[in-house]
Amino acid sequence: MSTRDKRKCFTFTWTVENITYNCQKRDKSIKSPTFVTNVEQESVCFLNLYLKENRIDIFLHRKPVQSLNKIDCELAFLSKDGAVLKSEKQNVTNCAILSMARKEIFVVYGSAYLPEDKLIARCRISKSDGEMAEDVQCFSRTRICIKREAFLWNIKNFSSLRSEEKCTYQIKSMSDNEVLMTLDLLLKNPYTDEDSITIQLVSENGKIEYFVLHLMSLNGFGSAGTGIRKEFLFCENKKTKLFTLPFSKKNPMANKNICLTNDVLSLRFECTFSTGNIVEEIESVIYGWESLASIEPDNECFDEENTLSVSKRILNDDLKSLFHDKIFSDIKLKTCTKTFPAHKNILSARSPVFKAMFSNNMKEKFNECVEIEDMDSDTVFRMLHYVYTAEIQDLQWENACDLYRAADKYEILALRDECSAYLKSNLRPNNACEVLILADLHQDEDLKASVQEFIFNHDVLNSEEWKQLMKTYVKLAADTMYLQIQRKP
Repeated sequence: MSTRDKRKCFTFTWTVENITYNCQKRDKSIKSPTFVTNVEQESVCFLNLYLKENRIDIFLHRKPVQSLNKIDCELAFLSKDGAVLKSEKQNVTNCAILSMARKEIFVVYGSAYLPEDKLIARCRISKSDGEMAEDVQCFSRTRICIKREAFLWNIKNFSSLRSEEKCTYQIKSMSDNEVLMTLDLLLKNPYTDEDSITIQLVSENGKIEYFVLHLMSLNGFGSAGTGIRKEFLFCENKKTKLFTLPFSKKNPMANKNICLTNDVLSLRFECTFSTGNIVEEIESVIYGWESLASIEPDNECFDEENTLSVSKRILNDDLKSLFHDKIFSDIKLKTCTKTFPAHKNILSARSPVFKAMFSNNMKEKFNECVEIEDMDSDTVFRMLHYVYTAEIQDLQWENACDLYRAADKYEILALRDECSAYLKSNLRPNNACEVLILADLHQDEDLKASVQEFIFNHDVLNSEEWKQLMKTYVKLAADTMYLQIQRKP
């Protein structure tokens, strides 16, 4: 159907952006822009994405003005490069459906089905009898609107806070200053009365449906602590959620010189949330194949691409020179054995963690030095080399895990993804458990799912490595074995 020697058809490609910010809603649908095919001008069509508890359904609906003839329809989910991940052909009158297990899309094969958090669906329609006059391609897009905010919350006089007291931070709308979310820091869990630092989230106006909170605890020197990410779904009847931190007031107090500066506990938050607003559009319509086939290899478009490629290469060489020659450096990254000159602007552009360090009144901003005690010099060098050049030097298994940890700590996402891809492609029965632990500690569900799939298919559960994992990481082992049981028919 996709090539010219096959039957002519109407192709409707629909991209849904920020899909995970809507898929937490059970039994809620997303509707595509409507379109009129050249199969029958009288029928108005649209796709509907139904988000069920255990599966995702995509429907083609046809609204007739009069009686409809049957059509041949193919529904498909596509990868980022247009490859078909799953499809189904049907001969229907007014409705067609394609279903997939929710877990397959969001857990097992998430990286393929949701590139950059986009779900791509395609509907192809052709006549059951006869031939259409020409091929038509229609491209549409629906975007679930999200907002991102990053802020530093300083809890003053932390050591003197009493258990019944709370500290409050409000997230407000930039447009009208309306309070969207209130964060209350409590020293006791209000439900269990346990001593634990708990963040109580209150959705103030009911507009926020889905909220992702990424917390990075900052010590007095500005070095990032352990990142914690959690997702919250605010239902109509429940507007309060709890986010319990993995430490109590005693932990920072026991390490007062490290965690507290002037008796201030600093917490850096990054949050992303959806208010339920959706925008949609038909981006383009292409009639016939001539419009796609008319681009010749020697036309201006290709000259422009070649010029752009050369420009990028020159820029890459210049940045590489800046890194190796250490010209005009204004910050140092110091490990236990070596010091690396660097540039704040470049680090900030590539890492939101570095950006937060240099934007706030942290020690690094004034002392011009970032102390990195949890990484060796080789890992820091490789990380910096990637920051400046977008290239990874001689990646081997021995350094891939360390580089992955560094990329995750400083939120250099492209580097983390490349390390993750390397680990996936080099999985072996004797190293799978190591990567499973790594993925679990860093809350990387995509990598974790890939490793679990490898474990199930390569009899790792009978290995000595797995026995050691069960002794140390009991919950992780139990979750993995439970997942295997669920997979069995």
